[in-house]
Amino acid sequence: MKTAVILLGHGSRAEEGNTALAEVAGLVHTLGGVEAMPAYLQFCSPSLPEAVESEIKSGAEKVVIVPYFLYSGNHVMKDIPEELDAIRAKHPKVEITMTEHLGAHEKLARIVLERLEGIL
Repeated sequence: MKTAVILLGHGSRAEEGNTALAEVAGLVHTLGGVEAMPAYLQFCSPSLPEAVESEIKSGAEKVVIVPYFLYSGNHVMKDIPEELDAIRAKHPKVEITMTEHLGAHEKLARIVLERLEGIL
């Protein structure tokens, strides 16, 4: 069974915000051997439905959405699940799941501490 991974970010009108998500998707592949397609909720493409459609057309029978969000706000709790429900209704034979968002995690705290090195 072919499984596709979509790294879903908010999207930004500022291009550098969007390229950062693509860079993280590339790092996921480089560091973990997992291909991850970047997708965006707003402002740019591919959108979540576009990314899922692309992966299904490429033969994916399972699609895993990884919300690249720090907080469980409206996008994580409402908007993304609603979009996924609509996509599932259109593709009932494809397994579509969503992981937890990034949230509060020790590794994120370590990144903050790394950024502070030499400053404090």
